[in-house]
Amino acid sequence: PASESLVSVQIVNKSLVVHWSDDQQSTLHPIWLRENCCCDQCLNQVTREHLVDLRDIPADIRPISADIDERGALVVIWSDQNHCSHYNPRWLYAHCTNRVSARDDKIRPWNTNDLQEPRSFNTVDGIIDDDILYEVLLTILRYGVARIRALPVDERQVEDLALRIGPIRETHFDRIFDVVSKADSDTLANTSHHLAAHTDIPTRESPPGIQLLHCRIAEAKGGHSTLTDGFKVAKDIKQQFPAYYEILTTVKWCHANRAGPTDYRWESPIIGLDQQGELREVRLLPFSRAPLQADYDDMDDIYAALKCFMEMVNSPLYQMTFPFKAGDLIMFDNRRLLHGRGEFYPKTGDRALRGTYIERDDVMSKIRQIEQRRCQ
Repeated sequence: PASESLVSVQIVNKSLVVHWSDDQQSTLHPIWLRENCCCDQCLNQVTREHLVDLRDIPADIRPISADIDERGALVVIWSDQNHCSHYNPRWLYAHCTNRVSARDDKIRPWNTNDLQEPRSFNTVDGIIDDDILYEVLLTILRYGVARIRALPVDERQVEDLALRIGPIRETHFDRIFDVVSKADSDTLANTSHHLAAHTDIPTRESPPGIQLLHCRIAEAKGGHSTLTDGFKVAKDIKQQFPAYYEILTTVKWCHANRAGPTDYRWESPIIGLDQQGELREVRLLPFSRAPLQADYDDMDDIYAALKCFMEMVNSPLYQMTFPFKAGDLIMFDNRRLLHGRGEFYPKTGDRALRGTYIERDDVMSKIRQIEQRRCQ
């Protein structure tokens, strides 16, 4: 990352106080600094993993001396065995200042007044270069979805793209799955029926983070795709119906999948919050909920809250509707967006989608990899 240069360093009690060329000042804790020494003894230069054990760093460790060398690096001699550490100013600036990331990845909740179709990226000769991929992944962080167009319709496309980003998240629906109409399907996705807004596999402790879905054949009539920003709906419910929001974020439903030889179940609220009370995920698979376990007197309110959420995520104000054309591939955050499908008519033509899952972490990892290559 871009950084400022070190201007001066002082030892103040047990800490180091450094001054930067942009007039910022950082106070560095000695254990934090010593633990992050990157010399050959303390850091594996291939794996970039710590070799020093935190338990071996004395609680009273202090800097004996601190200087800035001719390359601008911070050089510290420590009280423990006179160990010498060098700190790259770029690394130090990135980790100990209030520098704001240049990456614009702020979440942008939306309804259909803001976004009528997924933001799209056209390929040239079906090639997704790193510049396109970077913008696609940033768009997913912002809006929860991105669409890539004009791709070949061969069977390898979705798997190859997923593996460029990270390892494939295998589930009980297989590593790579095909969405086609089957008479004996174990999931409604593989029928021609209308599918209301839902998230995939809320039945697991950690549902898949990102879904990739590639349209290979789109000859049948009907079958339009739908997407809803669950975070936008959650925010609006919090403002308009605070009592329902409290129920949706606290009452646990048992999300259950009992098809075939498996019996996956997980209890979780419809709207999941993190420890700071910020939105983390939504879970809703209307046709895979086990019976509600709650006090009789609470059931009216619980069902009313869930019905409110379901009505909003399926309403035209929040649910975008768009055609899924052959050669289109959408990537979306399965723990933020709800997806669905209109009924299609198999007798009017073929329809074939192929999909897979990766994790949210993989998206962030790939973004950082591309940014690091750009800095080299």
